[in-house]
Amino acid sequence: MTSVFPLALLLCLSSGLLTAYGQASCPPYWTQFGSRCFAFHIRTKTWSEAEIFCQIVGGNLASIHSDEEHTFIKNYINQVSGEQRTSWIGGTDTVKEGTWLWTDRSDFTYKSFNAGEPNNRGGAENCLLMNWGGANWNDLACNNQASFVCSKNL
Repeated sequence: MTSVFPLALLLCLSSGLLTAYGQASCPPYWTQFGSRCFAFHIRTKTWSEAEIFCQIVGGNLASIHSDEEHTFIKNYINQVSGEQRTSWIGGTDTVKEGTWLWTDRSDFTYKSFNAGEPNNRGGAENCLLMNWGGANWNDLACNNQASFVCSKNL
């Protein structure tokens, strides 16, 4: 009598009903926090160049949604670079001054601006940096160069 077990197992695996080794994980050189992967890039780019780079690798400049996530990213940058390096994240108010949006289109509800920020100094600060001054956020002209953090969903 022929067993139907191998055929049933093959059907389950091919239809995605079984997962061989558990949950998805981040690609090499990315690190996981919650259901997202993050990659810090020390090589500096303008904000737009950094966003394009992040899109090419399948994500966006990082959005931040909680104190825990903010702390994780600050610690991650420090671990990789050895300092609280000023870095681009995915916030911008280019569309409408004072209305901040994330490039990944998630809700911009969490904020961690330094005191007196964002101030749009000179009428041209529309992109978001983290680790500015007191390790919080600052708006800056988008054509400045900075390291950056990409993120993507698992």
